Amino acid sequence: MLIRTKRCLILLTVVAVVVVLVPAYLHAYVLSGASDAPTLLLGDKVIVNQAAYWLKLPYTPIRLLRVSRPKRGDLALVKAPDISNLIFKRVLGLPGETIEIRDNRVIVDGKPLPLKAPSQTEFSWVPASHKMGSTIYEEDGHWVAFTSGAGEHRNFASMHLEGDEYFVLGDNRDNSLDCRVWGPLKENAIFGKVILTLATGRRNK
Repeated sequence: MLIRTKRCLILLTVVAVVVVLVPAYLHAYVLSGASDAPTLLLGDKVIVNQAAYWLKLPYTPIRLLRVSRPKRGDLALVKAPDISNLIFKRVLGLPGETIEIRDNRVIVDGKPLPLKAPSQTEFSWVPASHKMGSTIYEEDGHWVAFTSGAGEHRNFASMHLEGDEYFVLGDNRDNSLDCRVWGPLKENAIFGKVILTLATGRRNK
């Protein structure tokens, strides 16, 4: 009887810890912008792990433990200069790297990221309201959209990132405000990583 009681207490403790901690680190957001189409569409819900990079004291900004560092390809929740809301952007440039953009092609340390064009018909489900570029590509494992030769920010001069700087871009390159406009972000402007997308439409990736 005593053993059974102890097991019940342990189980209740675990449940209580989960109930308290999960809302502190996992948050759901609904997309209200189109800067990451076709990866994320308007109305999609995403789950963000806000302990992906730093474990913080629950419900505070106090950092307790480094979990990992942002990696190239992470879809991250970030705080951009002069924008009140947190937004989603793709991490593409890492500390110590030199990044450049030529006609929307991302070049890291002198090497363009791999880029290939899947069939355009695969993306017919993306609504016209997202104002994507004329061509959709697979860029180093994720989707991007842009129009070659178009877009105000399709070029970005070569820049070396300092030890705590990251370069983030929207996947919908023709319709995104990102580091091409603000410059690089410090790591403390990156608040978490998207770990799950609850899509409103068809998805292949």
